[in-house]
Amino acid sequence: MKQSEFIAYITTLIGEFGYLLPEMTLIAGSLFLVVLDLLYKGTAAATVRTLATLVVLAATSLAIDAAPIEGAYLNGVLAQTAVTPTLKYFFVLMTAAVLLYPNSRVQRRTGEYQYLILMVLLGTFFLIQAQNLLLFYVALELVSITSYVLIAFSFQRKGFEAGIKYLLFGAMSSGLMLYGLSLIYGLSGSLDLALIPQMVAQSSDPTWLNLALMLFFVGIFFKLALVPFHIWSPDAYEAGPTAAIALISVLPKVAILVFFYQFTQLLDTTDVELFNWQYALSILAIGSMFVGNLSALRQNNAKRMMAYSSIAHAGTLLIGVIVGTAFGYEAMLFYAVVYGVMNVGVFYFIDWMEKNELENISDLAGLGRQFPAVGVCMTVLLVSLVGLPPTGGFSAKLLVFSSLWDVYLQSSDSYLLWLFALGILNSAISLFYYLKIPYYLFLKTTNSTQRYRVGAVSVVFLACTALLVLAIFFMADLLLEMLF
Repeated sequence: MKQSEFIAYITTLIGEFGYLLPEMTLIAGSLFLVVLDLLYKGTAAATVRTLATLVVLAATSLAIDAAPIEGAYLNGVLAQTAVTPTLKYFFVLMTAAVLLYPNSRVQRRTGEYQYLILMVLLGTFFLIQAQNLLLFYVALELVSITSYVLIAFSFQRKGFEAGIKYLLFGAMSSGLMLYGLSLIYGLSGSLDLALIPQMVAQSSDPTWLNLALMLFFVGIFFKLALVPFHIWSPDAYEAGPTAAIALISVLPKVAILVFFYQFTQLLDTTDVELFNWQYALSILAIGSMFVGNLSALRQNNAKRMMAYSSIAHAGTLLIGVIVGTAFGYEAMLFYAVVYGVMNVGVFYFIDWMEKNELENISDLAGLGRQFPAVGVCMTVLLVSLVGLPPTGGFSAKLLVFSSLWDVYLQSSDSYLLWLFALGILNSAISLFYYLKIPYYLFLKTTNSTQRYRVGAVSVVFLACTALLVLAIFFMADLLLEMLF
């Protein structure tokens, strides 16, 4: 390479770092938090750290606005689409919301908590832009390793056990995924998404490629907590800090699904005879919905119920990948955003429960009459999780199943019809455990004389999430325009 060409290459590379402005802001902010933690100790330290983290998130939002909107950069390793900035804004808002949770024991005890939360956010930023399988793997491990630590941040024996279980299963799935990636590289000679299809097309034997894809898919299924790769999920959700769980249950899954959709789109462009991955994903989606919903029916612990609920919702989100159309992709992202809003509100309430040493759903007996505003807000959020009108959850499920029905009408594949019918059935099943909470809040009585307190901030927070869920139903078109 000539000197002039080298200088031009370096100049172009430096210019492309403008795309990484949000990520660099997060990294700089995280380092700032580490220094801040060394300087501030005592009772005011937690408040200072939380405020500083919110400032970092605000700066990241400004950086997202200042960065270029679309294009590939850094030799095509990363790329931004029209929807990438909107997803980044959504991730930042969710992160800011969970930092406002009322049960701040973790924030008070250690300064690493906010740093780890920002690392999860950073990892998801890279996941939704990854155009290289190795970068995807590294970003996924960044999210995974920080998640392992966050699960154990309850500083209780149960939390450590759940964190170790999550770590062991996660390490196994990461190993399988890495082996799958090595096979893909051996077959194609590249890890860039754009080059893999044409390189693989030269292969005469699809056996090894199918094996590589299966191993890679297994790693993704574990991270999404799809059945039967969900074993770690209930214990991790129950034992981990509620604010961290609210974040982990949404952000990584959405980011992985964005990448997974792009990857599966490439599979359709190759002439190599692959296994019927749409059929396989449909079985996993149906299994996840049934196992998640039926297991949630038996739960009395609120966090454990939400863990199984998230497995069922992951199955529903997977429909967007199975459909494989632009409409299906839009429906999946719409569903993800609405699900994130609902989760933030419900886990905020669960965090308030933990603050008042209430663990089980049966402990909520009569509290809806004591705090009617909170009870009504929770009812709205839970009705939305079921997918009933007039809530955003109904609009989200309507879009997802409409996209599935459209593809079925075009292809007439029977497994798509089964997926559609059983998906609707599972929405009906979820009604019985989600509305168990309003049932105890308003219809059950208790002999306990203990009085609890709900602050004005908590009421406002829950009211905002409930109103937002209602507003999405009436302004679904506006949200779709914002996303796309």
